[in-house]
Amino acid sequence: MVNFDFTGKNVLISGAGGGIGGGIADVFAKAGAKVYVADWIEENAKKKADEINAAGGKAVAVKLDVTDLQAIEDTMKMIVDADGGIDNLVTCAGVMYNKPYMMTKPEEMKLTLDVNLVSVDNLCHAALKYMLPKKAGKIVNIQSASSRLGNPNSAHYAASKFGVMGLTQSIALAVAKENINVNGICPGLVVTGLGDQQNSSTITMYMKARNCTREEALEALKTFSPMGRFQTPEDMGNAALFLCSEYAQNITGQSLNVDCGMRLN
Repeated sequence: MVNFDFTGKNVLISGAGGGIGGGIADVFAKAGAKVYVADWIEENAKKKADEINAAGGKAVAVKLDVTDLQAIEDTMKMIVDADGGIDNLVTCAGVMYNKPYMMTKPEEMKLTLDVNLVSVDNLCHAALKYMLPKKAGKIVNIQSASSRLGNPNSAHYAASKFGVMGLTQSIALAVAKENINVNGICPGLVVTGLGDQQNSSTITMYMKARNCTREEALEALKTFSPMGRFQTPEDMGNAALFLCSEYAQNITGQSLNVDCGMRLN
């Protein structure tokens, strides 16, 4: 019987104050891992960490601006000083602008790349400094369906996520001989309260584009799923947990679709 026991392991999850990152934090905590809940909004990080601790898990809230390289390095050092190393890294922080390409602005492109792509590189680089000497560690980068297909209304986001896929593959090959696995997850249709609050969820975007109600958008979007249902943040957490487990020791450089069959590549 498969048993995902992460007791004694630690994981740093960026963008874990809510949404997909929050669901991933919950899954790792339930498996026994010590979860470092990192988010640029400190209040969100503390709330999620408190929820995990109240449920009997182990969590530490970390205020982290992923565009700040020094803050990333300080966070990694803090974890290593506390636990002796960094076992798992899940990068999930992200931003997205939803607008036609010719209405986009250069500063939006820069911020999108800084948060969605450059920060992933900086987080992986900082974690690997501590993983490589031990020849052990697992990294999972949250990508997107937009890692495989462009979108005229979120061109910068798609560009950043294409980049994360290429970066994931490249880092995986660079550290493969050191017994370190680096993979990605491409979520499908995930409904999150945080996305709705930020007006960046797929549902919100569909409502704006089609001028329809939330209920109409939900029903319409389900038709894009071969299995006729949405995915949850916990679905992404289960996939990340597997990729960070011993059962995935021979899987690296891959981008796993967790989308009910929306993408078959």
